[in-house]
Amino acid sequence: MNASHAVNGMIHSVVNQPKAGASAEYALAALSLGAGCADVVSFLKLGYLFTSAMTGNTALLAIALGRGDLVAAAGSLTALVGFGLGVALASVVRQHLGSSAPEPGNLRRLLIVELVFLTGCAVLWNISREPLASERLYAIITLASLSMGIQAVAAYGIRPGISTIVFTSVLIHIVISAIEAITFQKVQKQPNSIKPHLGTFAAYICGGILAAVCVSRYLTLLVWVPVVAVLASRYFLRPEHV
Repeated sequence: MNASHAVNGMIHSVVNQPKAGASAEYALAALSLGAGCADVVSFLKLGYLFTSAMTGNTALLAIALGRGDLVAAAGSLTALVGFGLGVALASVVRQHLGSSAPEPGNLRRLLIVELVFLTGCAVLWNISREPLASERLYAIITLASLSMGIQAVAAYGIRPGISTIVFTSVLIHIVISAIEAITFQKVQKQPNSIKPHLGTFAAYICGGILAAVCVSRYLTLLVWVPVVAVLASRYFLRPEHV
């Protein structure tokens, strides 16, 4: 197989990807953008913690404990517990919904649950001029991380194996796929397998950049970005799209 044939095969597979698959990818990208924004805002404004990236949050918790900084440790621990509660709640909701509606319908309902907590978080944030110095700090952390836990389960339901919040394994997959494509191994399979990972990874970075640029001047608007992202994801999961 020569290089031009390999490249043409990859382009043909991407261009002719089913519309339903594209809609799912858009939904995942929207959730990733919201997660990237939420992580950067929480890191910069809630005391150096993450509300969706639990690997980094665990490392920050270990650092805080090692330094004896119990205040910082409490924030990271709150985020970890909140995230776990979100995953548990989402799992219970999915089991309760069962087969009462097609999978896209169940996922859209699950995202409504996330919207409730995200909206509550955004409202609390807007009425707390300085969340880090507010008595509402731990409520904000809990609501934000709980929402991200729900999102993790919803994203898994949209497309198993594609993450909107964990990117270490995504980066591994992207690099391995790229090497296999360069060496012309499994070329026909690469576009469909790598494209969703690239999309969520890029969207997460874009959300983080947006937050970093706007956090100083537009914080009260920025905290609504994850809410808008979930609404966009629900739009892409409408029956006529999937």
